[in-house]
Formats: sequence, structure tokens, C-alpha cells
Amino acid sequence: MVRLTAYLRAEQIHLDVHAGDKNDLLRTASVRVADAVDTLDADAIAELLLARERLASTGVGHGIAIPHASSAAIDTPYVGLYRTADPVPFDAVDDQPVRLMVVVLAPQRQQALHLRLLARIARLVRSEAVREALLAAGSAEEAYSCLGGFEGTV
Repeated sequence: MVRLTAYLRAEQIHLDVHAGDKNDLLRTASVRVADAVDTLDADAIAELLLARERLASTGVGHGIAIPHASSAAIDTPYVGLYRTADPVPFDAVDDQPVRLMVVVLAPQRQQALHLRLLARIARLVRSEAVREALLAAGSAEEAYSCLGGFEGTV
């Protein structure tokens, strides 16, 4: 089983992000992803994520979005967790705004891993206890520890 904490570090968790709408939130996340992924700039990352959103919203319900994309320009998966300061409209399946967003950027040649990461994230955030712990976390380190605890890695 793939573990989210194998691809997510505390430095990739951003709490109380300010965004007015879905596009703003995705562009803000893209800037932060670009800081960690040196082969793509923020505009390219934003376009990948926005192109995926044009297919269908990645707002999966319960205040969660899991925007994702793949690119031949990266060699290792990137995962980032974003908690918004205020709920953000996201065209989610349940029409509820988003407070937690997990971004996955995967190498194009690792589609199986990409899908396993998405499935793992979906399983984790389906849990009300996980969502509540992430919303209550006082720091990125605390959020990371919470995830590790739910995955049994800490």
C-alpha cells in the first residue's frame, strides 16, 4: 500500500492559505509547488491543474479537493496539502466550499503510482476524524504528524 507520508513532508503543508475562488487557490498552490519542483514553473503547473479542472471538478465533497495532473517534466511525485483560511467555492460534487486541498503532481510515466496516491488520499479524507484533525492542526508539523498517525507511520 502506498503511504501519503512517503511523498508529503511538513514543508509541503500550507495552512491558512488565502484564496477568493478555485482558480486563485490553484494558482497559489502552483507557486508553492514550483518552489519544490524545479523542472516546471508556476504557470505551467497552474495550466496542468486548471486543464484537469476543466474536465471535471476535483472537489470530492466534505470540503475536500484533490487537484492532480501528470507531466513528463518531473521524475518524482509531488504532494502538497493546503488548508484555506476561509472556505473557497470549488464546484465540488456536493456544492460545498473547500477547506482542504491535496495537490498531486505525478510523472507521466508513473500513472499507476499516480492512481494509487489519489486512492490513498481519497481513503484518508473520507474519514471525518482525519478531516477534523487537519482542520484543527496548529502547525504544518502537527498536520503531518496527524496524517502519519492515521497511516500508522508515527
